[in-house]
Amino acid sequence: MFKLNKIDDFNYVTFPSLEKYDDLFHCFTTRLGGVSQGCFSSLNLGLNVGDDRENVTKNYEILTKNLNLNKNSFIKTFQTHTNNIKYVTKSDTINVLDEAKYKDIDGLITDNKGIVLMSFHADCTPIYLYDPIKKVIGMVHAGWRGTVDNITGLIVEKFIKDFNSNPEDIQSVIGPSLGQCCFEVDEDVAEIFLSKDIKYKEFMIKKGIKYYFDLWEINKHIMIKKGLREENIEISELCTKCHNDLFFSHRGQQGKRGLMAGLIMMK
Repeated sequence: MFKLNKIDDFNYVTFPSLEKYDDLFHCFTTRLGGVSQGCFSSLNLGLNVGDDRENVTKNYEILTKNLNLNKNSFIKTFQTHTNNIKYVTKSDTINVLDEAKYKDIDGLITDNKGIVLMSFHADCTPIYLYDPIKKVIGMVHAGWRGTVDNITGLIVEKFIKDFNSNPEDIQSVIGPSLGQCCFEVDEDVAEIFLSKDIKYKEFMIKKGIKYYFDLWEINKHIMIKKGLREENIEISELCTKCHNDLFFSHRGQQGKRGLMAGLIMMK
């Protein structure tokens, strides 16, 4: 379900179902291998979380050097738990240390080669999508709000409508994020989920007054409804809170944490 790669102290995760494509680069970073200190230890990639900028700059140097990425080929956005998706091209690329150009965008999609789609995570679900036939990639930041608001379904619709993708060709990975074991909510949030799709009850466990939803299986369910084949959806099964030694976790660190990144690029 995942592969942990190491270059000296730098650790990153890749996924077998995407590794088989020679024309695709992808990874999910861990918290290991950087220079940040304290709750940001050590490979924090968040520029606006309170970490020392000099340390974050060094972390990005470690990232781009080890992964052999062009620093000026990145696209990132200010993520605000929306279901907004933006089509991007090479003209949208920025230096990896620049502030994001676009606000209120939580999904990116492109058919351009050589640009790195980047999303930031510390519990919210990273979702990778690739159509190897039409040569289109997508990257989604799907927290519970984005999941409820169907961002995953909406990006699949863009593959189909804007690029004439056959959803049966799309390969997807649901990356490291909160598992059902740790996604605990109160009744008000549970009611929001159950008002959207009656089937979500199948992905819910109640313990006392708390509700636990399986965001991995819900997002998989959304993609299957849009036409993806079940065998083309890989779940990493890595809970960021349970593996707080390997990943930053907003819940596990009571909000005092760094950020990891999901990256995908067509070569």
